[in-house]
Amino acid sequence: MSASYYGRPIVKPHVWKPYVPWYFWIGGAAGAASVQCVAARARREHGLATVQKRAALACMIVAPVLLIADLGVPSRFYNMLRVFKPTSPMNLGTWIVTAFAGALGASTAAEILGWNRTSRALEVAAALLGPPLTVYTAVLLADTATPVWHESYETLPFVFAASGVAAAGAIGCAFAPPAETRFARTLMVAGALALPVTGQVMEHRLGPLLSEPYRIGVAGGYTRASAALACAGAAIGLFGRKSRTATRLAAACVAGAGIFERFAVTAAGRQSALDPKYVVESQRKRRA
Repeated sequence: MSASYYGRPIVKPHVWKPYVPWYFWIGGAAGAASVQCVAARARREHGLATVQKRAALACMIVAPVLLIADLGVPSRFYNMLRVFKPTSPMNLGTWIVTAFAGALGASTAAEILGWNRTSRALEVAAALLGPPLTVYTAVLLADTATPVWHESYETLPFVFAASGVAAAGAIGCAFAPPAETRFARTLMVAGALALPVTGQVMEHRLGPLLSEPYRIGVAGGYTRASAALACAGAAIGLFGRKSRTATRLAAACVAGAGIFERFAVTAAGRQSALDPKYVVESQRKRRA
């Protein structure tokens, strides 16, 4: 085992508040829901589209509150909007969140006023920002020095994308009119099946050492819970599609899988930062 001077961590572990993983999940669900809203409009499933739009708007009311609370001082959020710096994931993410929330809010206001064309156009604008919103937090994590995050820059966005699609599909299944849940169920099941697969691909790419934090400790428990809920949700969603109760149970399982996945990623990052071996051995491997 590699060690550092005085047995102290080489990389400083994150000091985020416990609700930051919730912010990651809520943002991902909102981004995917906006895309599914526009897709539902194209399918003339306006009940589903309305549910996804309202869900995305609700998420965008909660998400900035959590982000500002973690920053500690509200002015830190506002000050990031004074400049536009595409090379900074945090700055770019702040702009994406702000523009996305603005488009959704304006679309809702236009809908209330009866300006349907304007409302639909703003829904499309929000949908264009949806995918970046879903994965920007993964890019933010990969831009840090935390070993398991930094080395998963190629695969972590796919894990977050699968979770976002599954979450938005679960929202549609839980709250949309029963006659309009087929499309949402398809996306929910696809996202639920993709979630453990993308997680396994990420761990494989990390290698035996750096994937270890995802299998041990608190992070390991979260990872196993996420995989179990994702598989259960997909199975219930497929075989219980004729039952409203089963559909909502599947949605709850899939949503839980995404939440546990976010907690697993956060906990694995902290575990890898606390143990010097993950930093030293990954550096040695890169040099070799």
